[in-house]
Amino acid sequence: MEKILHFLFGCLYYEISGQNVERFLNLCAKNDIVLWDLKPDEKGYCFYVRKSASSSVQNLAQKTHTVLKNCGGTGLPFFLLEHRKRKAFFFSVSMGLFLIFLLSQFIWEITVSGSEIYSENDILKYVTSNYYKPGTYKKKIDCNQLEDRLREDYEDIAWVSCSLQGTQLHIEIKETLDRETKQNSKKPCDIVANKDGIITKLSVKSGTPLVSAGDRIKKGTTLISGLIYYYSDDFQVTETDKITADGEIYMKTREAYKETIPEDYYEKKIVKTKHYIKSIYMGSYHLNFPKKKKDIHTNIIEKRYPLKIGSSFYLPAGFYLQTMQSYQSVMKKNSKKQAEMKLKSRLNGFLKKKENMGIKILHQEICYKKKGNGYTAEGYIIQEEKVGKIRNIKALTKKQEEKIMPTTASQ
Repeated sequence: MEKILHFLFGCLYYEISGQNVERFLNLCAKNDIVLWDLKPDEKGYCFYVRKSASSSVQNLAQKTHTVLKNCGGTGLPFFLLEHRKRKAFFFSVSMGLFLIFLLSQFIWEITVSGSEIYSENDILKYVTSNYYKPGTYKKKIDCNQLEDRLREDYEDIAWVSCSLQGTQLHIEIKETLDRETKQNSKKPCDIVANKDGIITKLSVKSGTPLVSAGDRIKKGTTLISGLIYYYSDDFQVTETDKITADGEIYMKTREAYKETIPEDYYEKKIVKTKHYIKSIYMGSYHLNFPKKKKDIHTNIIEKRYPLKIGSSFYLPAGFYLQTMQSYQSVMKKNSKKQAEMKLKSRLNGFLKKKENMGIKILHQEICYKKKGNGYTAEGYIIQEEKVGKIRNIKALTKKQEEKIMPTTASQ
């Protein structure tokens, strides 16, 4: 911090000599004049002092009859003085800083993470078509409202968090609630079922439980209500309150599984790969480069690379990189054994992915058979998983109110 202050306010480098140098140093200490990097040299001492204290130092040198030699200054004031004739340079720097400040007031990039059921492009298209586009003024963005709309319009989204990071609007999605999920605690909410199944375990941290282990429930059923009830001695409701419902709910669910592979298939053998810059964009303006000639059998992969400063300060400019892969098609045929091995490998990968998500596989019933011009693995999977999604609080029905007892209300 001291180095920054010295740079901003400037400092001078002096050499002092004479018979009363020690008296000069004592007077500097008495007058609270800070000297740093004080070192002895052949004639006396050398030191740095802040530019604002230079006149006081000169007066003390005169008073003590010591010789004070100015050896130059460092810092921003001296830099500006030295380059005072370079007006164009300082004007350009000022305009650049102003432009960066101006661009920082808008969002230029919208990103999505965590979604598996819905593609990132689907979420991005929904947000840009209905709410916010790149170039939106940041103060117009209501993250809480966007979170509510996403949870309401996408049933399989259990939790969503929208945040502004630099010039980026980031949307993080989770499809089930777990221990690591930080709920939207800004306002009260219920936890509802996002799947059909049978409750196996229920642990309530806050809120009122409306189901218990063994209950068969349907998608959309309220599991933990954000309404809590206060009872009198004669078991009459005296007061209700709204809080953020929280807890862990495990459910046994059944999921249909189907995977198909063709009997005859083509395998691509990559011959060569080339990269080209397809276009450069700035805002909505695109500068397209001449199209490259492509072979008959070519994979084209296009990716956008936005320009940014740091990790989250995106700029409204960038380029599209196109990768062209020429390939040869080789026709092959799956035997029954090969097809079954491939289908089993895909099933194992599917189950492994579920286990990594904390889902416990209880039972699987999969049949492998030839169907038409392909082979099919079809059946169902019984699993135990954490379920639940956040929803704005809704009033309880009479049937739900009757199920609540004073001893079961969690506060």
